[in-house]
Amino acid sequence: MNYPHNIPKGERKEELLRNYFLSLGYYVVRGAKFKYEDNIITDVDLYLYGCSSSLVRQRINVDIKAKKSPQAFERILWANGLKDLLGFDCCIVATTNNSPVVHAFGQLHKTTVLDNAFTSRIHSFSNTDRLCEEDILKKFAQCKSNKDFSYKDWRHVYESSKSKLLTEQDFSGFNEDLIILKYFIEKTITDDQNRDNSIRMLYLITSHLLIIIDYIVKDIVFLENHIREKKLYDGFRYGNIGKDGLDRIIDIVVKISSNEQADHLLKSLDSFPIQILADFFSKNENIKNFFNWARDFEKIAFNEQLIYPQNIDPQLRGVLSLLLDYFEIERRKFFQVFINWCESFSLRVIFV
Repeated sequence: MNYPHNIPKGERKEELLRNYFLSLGYYVVRGAKFKYEDNIITDVDLYLYGCSSSLVRQRINVDIKAKKSPQAFERILWANGLKDLLGFDCCIVATTNNSPVVHAFGQLHKTTVLDNAFTSRIHSFSNTDRLCEEDILKKFAQCKSNKDFSYKDWRHVYESSKSKLLTEQDFSGFNEDLIILKYFIEKTITDDQNRDNSIRMLYLITSHLLIIIDYIVKDIVFLENHIREKKLYDGFRYGNIGKDGLDRIIDIVVKISSNEQADHLLKSLDSFPIQILADFFSKNENIKNFFNWARDFEKIAFNEQLIYPQNIDPQLRGVLSLLLDYFEIERRKFFQVFINWCESFSLRVIFV
């Protein structure tokens, strides 16, 4: 990991701890913003997501402070309050305070405390092949979105997707990330200037999507396959409100508008090949891989040397191919773009 020269000590500590938790097998997001109706309430320094079995998932918020006066007791209370607010399983506080009484207070409130003695030993987890969060944000700040995302730069789109992992690990979050994903698939095909950054965004949003579906599927994994597939189909089609909720909305539309508008709403839902998603995400052989695929996509997104789609692991290419099928984008057209582009770049380098 190559830190920017001006990266503050606190951010450096966050990156080292992220690498530490990645080494333990967690999926880790740094600086996810907790929002309420577009208002940013606070940042979660690290969000940890763990998968220890078919049924068990762990969601953990990590509070990290590198100040000389860390206010450790206050941070324990803060982290606990945030954990309860988000419905997480546990919380961790990393502090410069080494006092035994802080550990005792943490244990009393079911909070793991990582003191300065511990965090001073994590420098070995620096990763020179991995970009840090500041690197990624700097890259995305250079790219502007179109009107679909209010012409904001790609940092805002990325931050929005990260936030969904805190409060929308449900069908609503999944379906919204699909919209974001389609935008970046199309950008990778059409935008030569920003192609490298759009590929990184494609990998990151796909990793978020897989974490969301992994969390959804844990509650239905032991249902019979056809029942599980039907539940996923309904979720992808109707979102969190379900079919009954949509029926109520249609009744309201009919009362205040017309049958024609209600029919238009239903036809818009039928225009997406949702069965492709339901079939893929309901299969046991795929379910057991969601978490590891998400970690793999996150890893290659942050890899200092960008890996193009045609060169990634075949299973990851299979996930991208599934998404291309859903968006009705020809697989050959997508992957051939990078082959042609790389060949063209190689020729330019030779002639220069």
